[in-house]
Formats: sequence, C-alpha cells, structure tokens
Amino acid sequence: MKTTVKYVVLKSLDYQLGTPLFQEEIDADAQYFDQIPTIITYQNLKLKVKSKELKRLQLPDEKEDTQTIIVKMVAI
Repeated sequence: MKTTVKYVVLKSLDYQLGTPLFQEEIDADAQYFDQIPTIITYQNLKLKVKSKELKRLQLPDEKEDTQTIIVKMVAI
C-alpha cells in the first residue's frame, strides 16, 4: 500500500510549533502504523512520539489503496 509518513515537531528548542521535519513515501502494509517506534532520531535530535494519526483512502478506480500517517513528536 502506498504510504506517506509526515513527521511534525510539537515542541523543541530548534523548531517552532508544528514544524514539519520530513516526509517519506514508502510501500508499507496496513500494520505499519503500529510499527512506528516511540523514539525517533533525526539529525542528532532525539524525538519522542506523542501521537499518531492514520488516514486511509480507498478509491474504486485506483488499483492500490493509500494511507497517510502523521507522527507528532516532542524533543527529549
């Protein structure tokens, strides 16, 4: 399934509230949402996942389903 994962910072000394850090597009299964780690390291910055949001889209004309995951994090 085509999966877009967006990583957003909620609280950090280096970033403003709601700053999107990065986005990745991967081919993942439906269980990928549950496999996202609770601690993410990005450019020598450790971030703790505070919440995750999942949106799945199934279009009858499309062959493949898509999902978007938004991961909200705070610096630790």
